[in-house]
Amino acid sequence: MPVRWSEAAPASVVVLLSAVAGCASQPAAPPPREGYAADGAVSAEIVETIDAGARYQPMPGSSYLSPLPVRDNAKPEYPPALLDRRLPPAEVVVRLIVDGAGKVADARIMENAGGEPAFAEAVLVAVRGWTFFPLKRVTGRVVEPLPFTQEYRFVFRQVNGRAVVELGG
Repeated sequence: MPVRWSEAAPASVVVLLSAVAGCASQPAAPPPREGYAADGAVSAEIVETIDAGARYQPMPGSSYLSPLPVRDNAKPEYPPALLDRRLPPAEVVVRLIVDGAGKVADARIMENAGGEPAFAEAVLVAVRGWTFFPLKRVTGRVVEPLPFTQEYRFVFRQVNGRAVVELGG
């Protein structure tokens, strides 16, 4: 029997195509990892400081290009020795002093709310090697890289017994 095209046919074709598209194979999930790296994640939050006097003041005829962290910057890892202790979430705030070339010249712990020195050390180990596309002041055709200071907050926590490190609150 020949198939007839009716007004209902376009809707049924859309449903059929949607069903077929939904059956497309999905990429295989990576194998689950074991230990402290299992399902861990790192995210970030910049801490805004109130000290406006330390900021660069706008100059007539100038604009500023914001600094950006390089994507390959190392992430802090939850200290493996602390996993068995099932500690509550801990926050570490670090202040980075970045030179005009975009390299971290100094990193200082401003707050360690968890109190565990291993959390602060994990942050310092990671951020001391960070690099940035530096802050730049553009005046006409002159581009001047500038040093800057920025604070970041890291949150160390365990979810279902697995380590998670987040940059942010």
